Amino acid sequence: MTTVRSWVLPLLLAAVPAVCQDETPAIQRTLADLHLGDTIEDVQLIYPPAQEWPAQEERRVRVTRLRVEREAAKSFPPDAQVLWLGLRRGRLVDIQLIYDARFSHRRPAERLAQDLALVYGEPHRSNDKFWWTDGRTVLRVFDAELPARPGTERSVELRTSVQIIERDLFHRND
Repeated sequence: MTTVRSWVLPLLLAAVPAVCQDETPAIQRTLADLHLGDTIEDVQLIYPPAQEWPAQEERRVRVTRLRVEREAAKSFPPDAQVLWLGLRRGRLVDIQLIYDARFSHRRPAERLAQDLALVYGEPHRSNDKFWWTDGRTVLRVFDAELPARPGTERSVELRTSVQIIERDLFHRND
């Protein structure tokens, strides 16, 4: 009897926090082989630059955002068109992957959100944006607007986008 108690009690005690905590599994902090917390040097080892990556400062949140297009890197994630990287104090705090037209046609944002719901549960929703959080990381899926290619009648084209971001940078109105 004592032997059974010695291994059952720790199992029961270990299960209590899992039952009490939010049921959302931890959001994966990796996207396109990059991890939140990586340095720019880490990024450039995975995606070596073929040309300089344009940057813009967002002073409000103290983040520098780099826009990396397929042509600007010697290697690039499959099915991707644009990669946005947000850095704060030299570390990745935001990774956004915008897929190309072919992938976006096959897997629109709503369908990708349905697939991710199988892992992370029912998403929160603001307008046409789906999101999950574990309290530390936010995962978002939405349609990103890209300038339309010359010769088309539209001014923008929608592309499926997935983003992981540090929780403190997330604003539900975005």
